[in-house]
Amino acid sequence: MYKNQFGNRTFRKIFMSYTAILIIPIIIFSSLNVHRNILEEQRQQYDKHTSDAKRIADMVDNKLNELKQFGKTMSSKTWVRKLMQNTNVYDQEFDLLKMIELRKDLDNDVNSMGILSFGMIYFPEKQWILSSIGNFQADDFFSHVAVFDPATQHTMQSSITDFKIMQPVDLGLWDIKKRVIPVLQSLEVVNQPRAVLVLFIDSAYFSDYMHRFAGNEFKDISITSHQSSIYQQTKNAQDNQSTSDKAYTIALPSQASEWQYAVTYTDSSGVWIHNLFSSLLAILISIAVGTCSAFVLTRITYRPLHALLNKLSVAIRYDDVRNGAGSEYNYIAKSIDRLLHENQELQQSMQAFESAARSNMFLRLLKGYFPEDQHMNGLKKFGIPYTDDMHYCTMLVSFHAIHDLSDMAKIRKIEMITMLVVEKTMQRYHLDYELFEITNADKALIVSSKNPFGDDGVIEQIASEVAAEMEQNCGFHLDVLHGTVEQGLVGISKSYYVAHERLQYMLFSRGHIRTIQEETIQHEVDFYYPTDWEVQLINNLKIGNLDTSMHILQEISSENEKRQLSKHSTVRLVSLLMETMLRVLHEVNLDTGIYAKQFASMVSAGNTTAMWSYVFEVGTLLCERNRYSNTSSTMEVGSKLLLYVNENYTSADVSLKNLGELFQMSASSVSKLFKEVTGINFYDYLCRLRMEMAKELLREKKCRIDDIAHRVGYENVYSFKRAFTRYEGIKPDEYVQLAI
Repeated sequence: MYKNQFGNRTFRKIFMSYTAILIIPIIIFSSLNVHRNILEEQRQQYDKHTSDAKRIADMVDNKLNELKQFGKTMSSKTWVRKLMQNTNVYDQEFDLLKMIELRKDLDNDVNSMGILSFGMIYFPEKQWILSSIGNFQADDFFSHVAVFDPATQHTMQSSITDFKIMQPVDLGLWDIKKRVIPVLQSLEVVNQPRAVLVLFIDSAYFSDYMHRFAGNEFKDISITSHQSSIYQQTKNAQDNQSTSDKAYTIALPSQASEWQYAVTYTDSSGVWIHNLFSSLLAILISIAVGTCSAFVLTRITYRPLHALLNKLSVAIRYDDVRNGAGSEYNYIAKSIDRLLHENQELQQSMQAFESAARSNMFLRLLKGYFPEDQHMNGLKKFGIPYTDDMHYCTMLVSFHAIHDLSDMAKIRKIEMITMLVVEKTMQRYHLDYELFEITNADKALIVSSKNPFGDDGVIEQIASEVAAEMEQNCGFHLDVLHGTVEQGLVGISKSYYVAHERLQYMLFSRGHIRTIQEETIQHEVDFYYPTDWEVQLINNLKIGNLDTSMHILQEISSENEKRQLSKHSTVRLVSLLMETMLRVLHEVNLDTGIYAKQFASMVSAGNTTAMWSYVFEVGTLLCERNRYSNTSSTMEVGSKLLLYVNENYTSADVSLKNLGELFQMSASSVSKLFKEVTGINFYDYLCRLRMEMAKELLREKKCRIDDIAHRVGYENVYSFKRAFTRYEGIKPDEYVQLAI
């Protein structure tokens, strides 16, 4: 019976399947276990060698630090300072006995280091040398006592470095040849020191020191400086080690000098052999047990299947069975197709989200990105390889020349051509770039490079070439405006505002923007204080972010220093900054009177330096204030406060002061309570409500901008326009044109 079953094709397939299911995982797990053990032993070996290499490097660095400390000790000694003096006042003090005593002390100090051959103090002005072997004139010393090659002698006599370790050189000391490493250290912190300590590391002493303390784990030790060998130590191969054994090198930089340490260790290739026997035994046992278990399971499984097949062969025609199986496979195939389709849609949604988030990050860079360390991960997350060390230039591609914006196919074609032209141009100049859409110009282009660029007019050339190729391919002359080349992430914003100003001036000169008094006034402003930077400054001051707040103020200060503002413009700029500080001070319930009076006195005195310092001081005070935390009992009052603002935000009387009188609270308490309830500041919330209503009225085009300003709660049109530009990134006039 068993023979008949085993001869059945289905039975054999089931048996082989069970055998594979039971045996293959065991084999795989055994192999993985061996592999894991090998990796673990290799990791432990590497960690051990890394620790040993670090110990060797620290051992040498400690000795070099002792040499540094020796120089500091010598520079603090009174007799050294006296000998530095270019005068004969102390000659009587340094008689023969005194000089012998000094040389003996110097010799004892040199010998205590354990690796020095001898040492000396060189007085350049006197051309005199005090050494542990005697006092000499410099020429006599270098020609008869310690003889070096001319280049080494010149370096020792002209070096002014605080601490310098030279390359190994040959020394003839009283005609005795030595291999030494000169160590130079100035004993005076000036450009031209009057005394230089010169120590000579004896290669033989240093080698003995390394042999005694380096241990015996390594295969080879190499110390280099600027690709030149300082020291090399190679252990003799052991009897049980082959010279062909694999080895790897651990390189470590010196923390005390310009030396580089490279320690080579043997990588044993036989660490896994003791795992082989146990693995083979486990595999053999698994094959035997698995085969038996597979046979038993096959009999159990095959019994109902055999009965079912016998019934099917009698009661059901073959075509019917085939059609039934086929329908199940079709159902499985359709299910898989549906899952693949849903997965594709999910991937597309994720890509769209990442693209939108990436574009939003680029918009943040244009508006002014003042990152902290944790924010840099945001750039890396979206694949933006920007750092503060790179150089950037922002370019704007304006599509105002295209009057018919209803033909979307035509617009898409122009956008595709723009992408191709920009890519071709940037490849020609070997520059990285990012092209994306923005609000007040159709396209923005951030050009980046790790190296400085733009001094040779390359940016102007790129702009002209892109405009020319676009006109040639599209038939439209698209305006390409560029900013300045700046370094650092904040430089992207600086460059953007320069390009944006050029774009606005160009459109203004062509008559695309209506001539109004506000535009003329703003064009005359020569200081640099973008609205987006002001918003970020206010937000960071309110949340107490000291580092970013100081960073923004420092960038505003440095950028305006480049513009060489007049004193009048500087006073205006610092006054605007102080107005921002006072507004935030008022919102956090701090008395603004004393700060306003002190700043007013500085303005009257005309001391711009004091004004800048005071702005930084007040900013620091704001960031270090205590945060307010509401209790649950005040949330009911907060809800009533929020309801009142939602119903009366178009009234010009809605302010913190009036709300405080209405709810019998202080203005600062109202501000903090509102922030606790809504999560944002009162004025930000109020402006957002007003801006949404203003945009709706602007789209209807039934009211003048002056009337809209009064209808949404602003007393004058200038305040409305400034608030609209701050929160929407576009002026009301431009918004009306875009809404056409």
